[in-house]
Amino acid sequence: TIEAHAATGAEESDRKFENTVTFSAEQCEEERAALEEQWRKSFLVIEDLVEETGAACHDTSCEDAVEEERATTMPPLNTERSERIETVRKAQVELVNEKEKLGDLESALSKLDQVTKETEETCQNEELGSEYLEAVRTLVKSMKNCPGLTGAVFQIPAFRKTVDLGVNLLGDTDEATDAKLEQACKDAADAGDEDTIRAAKQSELDQRAISGLPETNTGPMSIVGLCPACAGDTHAAATTGHKRKCFRAGGVINSTEVSSDCLGANVMAVCVVDLSLADHNAAKTTTVAP
Repeated sequence: TIEAHAATGAEESDRKFENTVTFSAEQCEEERAALEEQWRKSFLVIEDLVEETGAACHDTSCEDAVEEERATTMPPLNTERSERIETVRKAQVELVNEKEKLGDLESALSKLDQVTKETEETCQNEELGSEYLEAVRTLVKSMKNCPGLTGAVFQIPAFRKTVDLGVNLLGDTDEATDAKLEQACKDAADAGDEDTIRAAKQSELDQRAISGLPETNTGPMSIVGLCPACAGDTHAAATTGHKRKCFRAGGVINSTEVSSDCLGANVMAVCVVDLSLADHNAAKTTTVAP
C-alpha cells in the first residue's frame, strides 16, 4: 500500500556532481546500483498509486450519499476518471519500451510525472508520487557522468514464498548466514524458478521494494534478509560484532517495525525472483481477479 511505502521514507540522492566530472568505474557501478534500487521503489509506489486511484474512484459510497446534488456532474467525472486511468496505463507501457536508453527514460518519466500529477489531484497523493519521480530523475542525470555506460537493468523483485531454516546468528559470519538464506530459497524453488530464485535483501524488505510482499509476517519465526543493511544492535559475543535485523512473527514488514536485536536459531527467508517490467505486468494481469 501507499502508506506502507511512505512509512519507510523516501530518501532523495544527496550526491552532488559537476557537469565536467568523469566518474570512476566504481562510482559508476555505485550510481547504477542506486538508480536501480530507487527505480524499483519508485515503480512500485507509482503502480500502487494507479491501483489505489482506480479502487478509490470506483468507491461509490460518497456518491450514493450525495447523489441528488451530484447527479448532473457524475457522468463527465466518470469519463474523465476513465481517461486518466487509461493514460496512466499507456505511460507504463511507454516506460517499458523506452527503458533501454537513459535519454528515453527521462522522456518517459516526464510523461509519467505529468499524468501522475493530474491523477493525484483527485486522489490527494501528488506529493508522494512526485518525490519518488524526482529521486529517479536526479539519479538518471547523475549517471550521464559515466563514460561508456551501458543500460541499467530495471527489474522488479517478485515475492514467491517464505522458507524456514536453521542458522547460527551468534557464531556465523554475515556471509555464512546469507549463504544459508540463499541456499534455503534455491532448495525450495518451484519448477521454472530454479535458476532465478534468490533470498530477499534486508533493504528490499525494509523499503517494501518487492511486488506481492505480504503486509505482515504471518509465519511462526522471524524473517531475516540478506546483507548489506542487515546489522542490528552491537553484540560483542557475536562473531560479526552485532545482532541481525529481522521482522518478528506477526509484525508488520516495513522499516518502522524492523527489530534490531535478533539472534534466533530458527528464522525464515523471503524468496523472490527478479522480473522484467513486461513479465511483472503480465504476472499481475494473470493474477488479478476479473
